Amino acid sequence: MIKAAFFDIDGTLLSFKTHRIPASAQQVLDSFREQGIACVIATGRPTYQMPDWLFDLGWDAYITLSGQHCFDAEGVYRSCPIDPDDVAVIVDQVAQGRYDSLCMQGENSFVNRLSERVVTAGSNAGIVYHEEPFEHAFDAPVYQFCAFVDPADEHIVTDAVSHSLTTRWCDLFCDIIPANGGKDLGVAATLERLGIDASEAIAFGDGENDLSMFAAVGTSVAMGNAQDTVKAAATYVTTAVDDDGIYNAAKHFGLL
Repeated sequence: MIKAAFFDIDGTLLSFKTHRIPASAQQVLDSFREQGIACVIATGRPTYQMPDWLFDLGWDAYITLSGQHCFDAEGVYRSCPIDPDDVAVIVDQVAQGRYDSLCMQGENSFVNRLSERVVTAGSNAGIVYHEEPFEHAFDAPVYQFCAFVDPADEHIVTDAVSHSLTTRWCDLFCDIIPANGGKDLGVAATLERLGIDASEAIAFGDGENDLSMFAAVGTSVAMGNAQDTVKAAATYVTTAVDDDGIYNAAKHFGLL
């Protein structure tokens, strides 16, 4: 019996075309709430990069910044920033021009420069980034960086940091998160807080940063627009987000 459902945002709940939730997905959320199924956001975004209307949908909890910052109505129950030594390494690499980067802190995010690649990534997600001196990364704990490097160049980051790892959901950039971070740990902390077993949870995703989340639940659904590695790891592959993917998966599993 499914008691909790975890939803990635970009490419899963939100269409890349409309930046809205399809009506059929909204129908699923309404039905899940009526059934008493806990609905949880599980995203790489920080809260301040989520559209305001998303918060009006009545989520039971939020797993943000790829699992590093989790909270519900009662407060924060998981907080895991990047090690300061790795922050210094990344700031130095950006200063050397090795790559451009987005820094995400608890209350603020900024890029070192608005390159074409950075602007394209923001546009794809419906987000407008702003520039700040990258040394501001030292001003507050950093929960995630995005390094705008090709997959073949990701080693520039991984070879240099000691307490962090990378994950990716598109070719434009990789996410840099703590080695003891990831959506799976956010899911585990949330399930423990809700008193729900992993076998009673379902997760919906489309990017490689959702793979760890898939491993943390009993049932996983890859969207039809998901990367091939994600589809291969999923319990079930549904249709694309714009083709009623969440609705069709819920029907497949008898949840509607």
